[in-house]
Amino acid sequence: YECYHCPYDQMLDEIDLVGLSSTPSYRLASGFRMADGYYYHMGHSWARFEHGGRVRVGFDDFLVKLFGDVEALRLPPLGAKVKQDQVGWEFGREDHKAAVLAPMTGTVLAVNQKTQAHPGITNQDPYKEGWLFILEPDLPKRNLKRLYFENESFQWMEQEGRKLMDLMGPEYQQLAATGGEAIHDLYGNFPELGWDQLVKTFLRTEKT
Repeated sequence: YECYHCPYDQMLDEIDLVGLSSTPSYRLASGFRMADGYYYHMGHSWARFEHGGRVRVGFDDFLVKLFGDVEALRLPPLGAKVKQDQVGWEFGREDHKAAVLAPMTGTVLAVNQKTQAHPGITNQDPYKEGWLFILEPDLPKRNLKRLYFENESFQWMEQEGRKLMDLMGPEYQQLAATGGEAIHDLYGNFPELGWDQLVKTFLRTEKT
């Protein structure tokens, strides 16, 4: 009997794991929030180690501010295997879709049903309520070598912010932030940036 296929077992996992989540503290890097204690992948997802060595996964603030309101999510099912640096799931808005690279290799133990039913939660709270799924990691120590953490993640995000400003050009740079934080839905405000170009440049994936 494979417990990860059982909704009741998933419910128990979620009660155990979701209850451990606390609101993280943040720092700003180029106007984007970085949650302390989280690991970051180059494709703009995060991984957080929790009880029993399991790993919670979600979008980072850069992704949700860049691509705007997520209207659809196609998450991996329970029991699925995802591999680091390979496409793990997809999201979309209107007639656009994008694939996201998995930050860790492992087996999906739980999926956030609230986020799957209401993807907009990821935009409102990407680091807590808007988490996506939980993994049982296969090779956590090896995977960590491919992730950014603490000061390294902050420096990486600063680089990504500068790369975005270069794409936008000087005429838009003053419009890209309000009150120190990047504005929500940069693509929606500046569609000339091009969805496909943003996906390829920052998510490191191709058009789906």
